[in-house]
Amino acid sequence: MKRKAFIFLVLILIPALVLSPRRAMGALSKEEEREIALGKKVCEQVEKKWERVADPVPVARLQTILQRILPEARKPFPYEVRLIREKQPNAFSLPGGFIYFTTGMLDFAKSDAELAAVMAHEMIHAEHRHGMIQSARNERLSLLALAVAVASKGEAAAMIIANIAQVAILNAYSRDLEKDADLGALRILQASGFPVSAAVTLMERLAEERLKHPYVDPGVFMDHPDLPERILYMVKFIRDSGWPLNRKEPLHLLRVTIEPQGERLVMSLDGKAAWQGPSSDKSRSLMERTKKGLDRYFQMELMSSEIGVVRDEKGRVLRVGQGAIVRESDLPAGMDSLDVFSENLKKALIEAQRVHPMGHYLL
Repeated sequence: MKRKAFIFLVLILIPALVLSPRRAMGALSKEEEREIALGKKVCEQVEKKWERVADPVPVARLQTILQRILPEARKPFPYEVRLIREKQPNAFSLPGGFIYFTTGMLDFAKSDAELAAVMAHEMIHAEHRHGMIQSARNERLSLLALAVAVASKGEAAAMIIANIAQVAILNAYSRDLEKDADLGALRILQASGFPVSAAVTLMERLAEERLKHPYVDPGVFMDHPDLPERILYMVKFIRDSGWPLNRKEPLHLLRVTIEPQGERLVMSLDGKAAWQGPSSDKSRSLMERTKKGLDRYFQMELMSSEIGVVRDEKGRVLRVGQGAIVRESDLPAGMDSLDVFSENLKKALIEAQRVHPMGHYLL
């Protein structure tokens, strides 16, 4: 009954989401109108090849993400995201702001943040006319000559439309265009409040898949340039911009929870008990303060040697990276020692890095 009610609500919301392009930017130029018309023609070719998914729940999820990043768009295209049935993780954009996701990409992404990273990447491809530019390069034409060929509506037009579709679907962009989309996507993520690390974590897992299955085409991130190169320049851009690079958020790892279990209060990391104490107000207050410290300082980019109990002028304290998390003098009677807590933090870190190993391998 609840699922039916949710689907009914989604069906009401989808039209509002789809029909709310950013008209405040101003009217479309003639050039932009032609891009939209061209994109619609290519959409017809795409949807002859793949089944378009009508399930309102995943479609609404994508539309909601689109609405969140849409304020960062720089062209007044009537942006639309569509879902097609294909197990290979892929996404691509067409002229005029039509963005396609495969069902495989929805399964592959760990979070909405990772989906937003892909969507922002494709938005840049559409806004910067990368598909048309690459197609013109492939045909050794100027953009004006390409536009004339498409307008001819003859055999040349059909060939150009097919070329644009192929460029988009295979993500067969040259290095300069791919880098432009990669870095532009990071700016969109930062401005719209998504963690920029989501673009990195998704690409790192695709790089891991490439190592496991070297002959499997990962679709959305083909080697133009190669994945490790792209990860490195994205990480450099993030650090040069002064933005945090915390992988745990988009991966949903190193999550801290606090809950009573019988007469004990238990702090868990990714579902595994890490620290226990008496079920009292004092214990809960201490754990809540400790959780805030872990949320900030306990990151996947740490080495286990950066976690440990040290002594300073005030006594023994548990340090995690750059943070002093909790002091021994604050522990109530019956609380696990800092040494036990420290070891459990190290185990949780090692396990999280085992789940997503490429962050340490590539950097």
